[in-house]
Amino acid sequence: MLIIGITGSLGTGKTTVAKIFERLGAVVLDADEIAHRLIEPNTPAWRRIRGYFGDGILRKDGKINRKALAKEVFSERRRLDKLCGIIHPLVYKEIEKKVKEIKKINAEAVVVLDIPLLLESGGRSKVDKLVVVTAGSDAQIKRAVRKFGLTRKEVLQRMEAQMPLGEKEKAADFVIDNKGSLCATERQAVEIWKNLVRE
Repeated sequence: MLIIGITGSLGTGKTTVAKIFERLGAVVLDADEIAHRLIEPNTPAWRRIRGYFGDGILRKDGKINRKALAKEVFSERRRLDKLCGIIHPLVYKEIEKKVKEIKKINAEAVVVLDIPLLLESGGRSKVDKLVVVTAGSDAQIKRAVRKFGLTRKEVLQRMEAQMPLGEKEKAADFVIDNKGSLCATERQAVEIWKNLVRE
């Protein structure tokens, strides 16, 4: 079994690259999707988040209002660290469980972990190979504004809360430059896939 970690920064196109690998035959585990399930009402993570941040981050139906929570955590580093401390261990536990299930079915599977904060959360040791997706900051900002409905200021705030892309590139086995066309990104991903599967 081969485990590939994909990371980058806000708006670099990690999920786009993960989907290309999925089309090539990988099983993709999306950390954001897992995290969203883990904070459903009355789960242990939901209770801890509510206990720390208060009812102001809840919607009327009891679900966590992710926009309100983001406003809280990106305004103060200590709050962001607290949230990450609650969620990251649970996400990794769930990923480990899913990887074991996949291995039982297919010991030769290639598993892609799409984890935005993989390096920040100490996840480098959990993957065999690391792919970092980059894009110019202008492209990042435009994509994040379009995809998440954030303001330019909010995007910059979130980018600053993450490890600089240059640092992530240094830790990478492969880097994909995603500031060009989708075809160019796909070509890079296919080349990496060939290298990895050949190994």
